Amino acid sequence: MVAMHREESFVIIELGSYMTKAMQDVTDVNKLPTVSIRSRAGIIKHEEATEGIPAVSNDNQTPVELKDASTSIDSATRELVEVPQADESKTETGLTSDSEQDSNGPNYVFGSALEDADANTIDSTVEIMTNGFVNDWDVLSAFLRHIVTKELGIRISDNTSAFLFSIPVQWPKSDMENLAQIAFEDINAPTIMIMEQPLLAAYGNGGVTGIVIDMGHDTTTVTPVVDSAVQNSSIAQTAVSGAAVTTRLRELLQADTETREQFDDASVPLAFAVALKESGLCAIQLPGSDAADSSERQSFEFGGKSYTVSKDVLARAPDILVQPTQASASVLTALVRQA
Repeated sequence: MVAMHREESFVIIELGSYMTKAMQDVTDVNKLPTVSIRSRAGIIKHEEATEGIPAVSNDNQTPVELKDASTSIDSATRELVEVPQADESKTETGLTSDSEQDSNGPNYVFGSALEDADANTIDSTVEIMTNGFVNDWDVLSAFLRHIVTKELGIRISDNTSAFLFSIPVQWPKSDMENLAQIAFEDINAPTIMIMEQPLLAAYGNGGVTGIVIDMGHDTTTVTPVVDSAVQNSSIAQTAVSGAAVTTRLRELLQADTETREQFDDASVPLAFAVALKESGLCAIQLPGSDAADSSERQSFEFGGKSYTVSKDVLARAPDILVQPTQASASVLTALVRQA
């Protein structure tokens, strides 16, 4: 019998190389994600791990591989997978316990706790995903536990929420199986569904056929979807993406004397360029729109201080997506034709 799950408890997690988003309660289909967290982990120094930093310990050091083929995920059928509720006797393994445990393995910290942590307490930081692929499944497991318990407030020991995982389109079946094992064993999910992001994007726009352009942090991906089926053989990618826009924006800001002189060391910080790009002020100009006057300035608040930047710079930076500066980079229009 398939268990019924209330819409209020349904959880959606979208995994990304730069940001991971999550939300609970899908009664309102127009509701935006309530959690938006950087896909990065800080490894706490061993001597600092028990001194008050809200870390997520990782006790599962075994390789991530499915022990029962019946729990594998077939992306073609995308059916809900049901497993029995985890036995509370498993808490000594760390799979269903909500408490932070002592372990010989590394302790991780995420999100605002990582941003606010004393640099002397952090041994190193690691990117959880790069170019859409997971770098370390143990870190991803700890990351998902943090999202579920700390950000969404769900108790793993009595988790009754169904989970929908939105994943990058290039994931192979083995990666879906790894994610399924983490969901069942580490966050005690009773039911999961794993779907590719382009397909969900098509559904979100009311269609089952179309071309989905996903401009991510590391890559831009163009994916054809035909009758609810992702056409993997026709997927096109380029490295010209969000990170390239940030780099280009910083270069243009640095070249603008009036902007550069507003900083103490006459150097535009990368964090300033990132915040400016993500503010919504930096956008591709639509055909037929009036060109920005190079003399016009736009005010912007950053770090408690007000700055002014050239509107012309804000308009020119995103042009790298359609007119890359590198000769080898694929132009977005060419990628669409290829797909």
